[in-house]
Amino acid sequence: MFYQPPHPDVEFCGYCITHPSESKINFRIQTRGALPAVEPFRRGLSDLMGVCQHVLNTFERSMKEYRAQREEEMQ
Repeated sequence: MFYQPPHPDVEFCGYCITHPSESKINFRIQTRGALPAVEPFRRGLSDLMGVCQHVLNTFERSMKEYRAQREEEMQ
């Protein structure tokens, strides 16, 4: 899937997980023109960390709600 980033000098930004049992990702950023990829790369990693934190927070909140619901059902 192609993602059009909001930064006009970035042509493509994406990542994939190599395998669920490995703690690695492949991160790709492609810039237009002569823009070095270092700063967009840092920004992309920061954005990815934000997405991961959101997923973790959502998961933890859902687990807490689920456990509370299960406790109520058992009483």
